[in-house]
This record gives sequence, C-alpha cells and structure tokens, in this order.
Amino acid sequence: MRLRLGSYSLKIKSYTAQELGLKNVSEKLIFNVYQKVFHIWYVPIFPVEKHWKILDGTTKKEVEETNSAMRSALDLKMLKKRSPFWSYTGLIIVALPVLFLLGYVVYGTINVSSNGISKALAKNTRISEKQKLAQTPEIGDLYTFKILSVDRVTDMNGQSAGYKSSYFSSPYDVDFFVNYISKDSVGFDHNDIEGSTNYTFGLKRQFKLAKSDIVLAAQKYQDLSILEYPNEEQAQTKKIVGIFQIQRD
Repeated sequence: MRLRLGSYSLKIKSYTAQELGLKNVSEKLIFNVYQKVFHIWYVPIFPVEKHWKILDGTTKKEVEETNSAMRSALDLKMLKKRSPFWSYTGLIIVALPVLFLLGYVVYGTINVSSNGISKALAKNTRISEKQKLAQTPEIGDLYTFKILSVDRVTDMNGQSAGYKSSYFSSPYDVDFFVNYISKDSVGFDHNDIEGSTNYTFGLKRQFKLAKSDIVLAAQKYQDLSILEYPNEEQAQTKKIVGIFQIQRD
C-alpha cells in the first residue's frame, strides 16, 4: 500500500475590507487566510505556513491585482493569527500514548517515592520511640531481641573485613521482660507468657546488660552478652543481637 503524504490548505478566516481597515476598496472583496499543513493519509501532522487569497464576492474568482495596503493588512493579520488546534492532530495522536506512558511512569515513581517516604517516616518514628524507651527502662518492659547469625568476611589478602549475614540462616526473635534496674544496668528474664516467642536455644534465660549497650542495640546489631556461649574473637561464624521492639503497658 502506497503511503500518502503531502500538504494541503484549509481556510481558517475570512475578512472584509472594513475589518482590515482598508479604504477605497470594494466591499465585495473577500479576504481569506489559509493554513497549510503537512499530512499523512490526509491527517494533519503539523502546520507549515499561512497564506491568503482575495476573492471577488460576486464571481468567487480569485483577484490577482492587489496593492501594498491589501498585502500589508493581510500579512499583519496572519502574523497575529495562531495556527488552529486541528493542524496538530497527528502530533497529538502520536503524543497521547507517549504522554500516557510518561504519566504512568511518573505516577508510579511518585507513588513508590511516597510509599518509601511513608515507610521511612514510620521506621524513623518507631526507632525514635524505641530509643526513648531504651534510655528510660521500666520494670515490666517487654523487649523483643532479634538474633542474627553472621559469617566472617576476608579481603583479597586474607585479612578480616568484617561480617555479613549468613546465607543459610535468618534472624529470629526472642522476648524478655525487664525484672531489675540499677543505675548502670538492666536485668532481663525470659518471657514465658503463652503466645510469646520462646526459642532460647543457646541464649541465657536471665542476664544483665549495661544501659549504654541497650541503647546501642536499639540502633543496630551488637555483640551482646545474652548468649549462653559468648562469641569467640575473630570467630568464623557468630551471633549478634539487636533490639527489634520495646513494649510498655
């Protein structure tokens, strides 16, 4: 099938001599302004240029004899006349799917960002409340400790480069409640209430922690002395502990 493209012109405005401010010009003359557009299959893609014709209102024939006043008046009108909306039909048709897709992407990005911000704010609020409770412990506070197994990582020279989460294990939670508070330390006892987490294998059922260690553990994982068998220095695998949640009645 042969592709049809090219250009054509459509009248967009007609003026009388009086509307153009022309004197000593026949009122029978009609001054037409045309919009020329580029088309594909006769669908206007974009405007090309404007031009004018002068017709005899009686015979409808084109008037070829013009004067400078006529030409100047028509040229001025064309400069002020905007290309009609329909002359961009093809561009609009092509742009709509692109704009829709762009809008969808932008909406998705904003939505994801909004959700991310909301989650971050909720997390920051939770951490702030947790740290406040950690700094002012009370008897009966319920602490949820999260236990994480980590493996030692070495650099290219075989030197220790820290630890990372063990590939074959996942963190688990254990609940302890506060049963003792002194100036510098807090005592904990395992929570045996029905429905609480009670996986205490390898953990002490009762222990004391320095208040400073509790505050740090509320921020990130620490090597806390709640393990029944403490971690050895530079151990290949060890367990670290963080405070996931603090509940107070």
